[in-house]
Amino acid sequence: MSKNLATLIGLSAILMWASMVGLVKYISTAVDPAMGITLIYSLSALIVLLIFRFPNFKLISKKYLILATFLFIVYELCFSFAIAYSKTSQQAIEVSIVNYLWPSLTIVAFVIFKELKFNVLILIGLFISISGIIYIQAGSGSFSVQSVVTNLKDNPLSYLLALSGAVIWAFYCVVTRKMSNGQNPISLFFIGVALTLWLKLIVTDQLVMPDFDLGLSLYLLFAAAAVGLGYAAWNIGIIHGNITILVV
Repeated sequence: MSKNLATLIGLSAILMWASMVGLVKYISTAVDPAMGITLIYSLSALIVLLIFRFPNFKLISKKYLILATFLFIVYELCFSFAIAYSKTSQQAIEVSIVNYLWPSLTIVAFVIFKELKFNVLILIGLFISISGIIYIQAGSGSFSVQSVVTNLKDNPLSYLLALSGAVIWAFYCVVTRKMSNGQNPISLFFIGVALTLWLKLIVTDQLVMPDFDLGLSLYLLFAAAAVGLGYAAWNIGIIHGNITILVV
């Protein structure tokens, strides 16, 4: 796969992620948050497994497989429950903005681990990308520092989960770039997330299936596709593509 094609595939993940927040929030509101997240990632695991199959274990470092699987699972739990446990749509938007700190943190991590050379253009790109995210929200009149502070006091868990997820995802990207050996075991990562979520439901005695109708089923399918294919595309980009373009 060429570097340019891998970069384009990686960038397509951003488009899929753009729809993910609203879909995850809708399903979490329609059913119990824990069950909603579990259903999304279970269907995502099935979609990714059907498309990407199992990886060639002989070509993958066991150290990478264990570390990357752990980081991926913890990140997905942090981000998904940050959105699911947000109390209002405004909080969901602000939580997603906190999570979008990951490109800046990823750049810092890549520079620290010498996967990327620092230069002034990187700083300019980061400033533009962060400003763009905030401007989109501020332009609608729904975003303000006072609102963020008020919502943070009201629901610190969601914001803390989002920030933790951003840090973890930055290190996941570095680990994947340095240790993946060109392999993309994304199907294993999603299976790990789904099994962890089902185990959580069983242990906490929350295993109650919701009533499905056509509307909920379609939202679930769209959310699962956006989540699964988005992260699969990102993995391709981060392994084979142009890191600077992807994270800036």
